[in-house]
Amino acid sequence: MKTLGTGEVVFYGMDQTVQRLQGEVQIKDTRVILSEIIYFNGKPNGMREINLPLDRCVIHWQPEVYEEIGFTE
Repeated sequence: MKTLGTGEVVFYGMDQTVQRLQGEVQIKDTRVILSEIIYFNGKPNGMREINLPLDRCVIHWQPEVYEEIGFTE
């Protein structure tokens, strides 16, 4: 299973809310760590990490360059 890469995380909250977040995704144990770059005036200015439970998330991975040309992990 892929555990690191760029993608979109769809998080289903306990109160029936749905959030769609994009960034660098990493899976550790039962958690999904999403890192988002914060832009200020069009330039990267910082980063924030969001910690989400894995069992309430659906991850849509974006293909990496080596996957597009035929190599696999």
